[in-house]
Amino acid sequence: MVKRRITGKFWPWVRELIWEKAEELHAEDFYTNHDENITQPTRKELREGGYFYDAKLIVLREVNRSGMNRSV
Repeated sequence: MVKRRITGKFWPWVRELIWEKAEELHAEDFYTNHDENITQPTRKELREGGYFYDAKLIVLREVNRSGMNRSV
């Protein structure tokens, strides 16, 4: 019997929102400290800098408040 991985609809969607928010937080922080153009951070840099964790808290709070988790 072949096991199939079932991909949900909620977490892939939320995970993408988290990465987008983490990049936004990094950009805000970068522009307040630098004047030159921003370079795209890697996911490892976003995790190490704490941006991913902060973004996760913000996005999950927004999803919970808006009730989007019930419509997906």
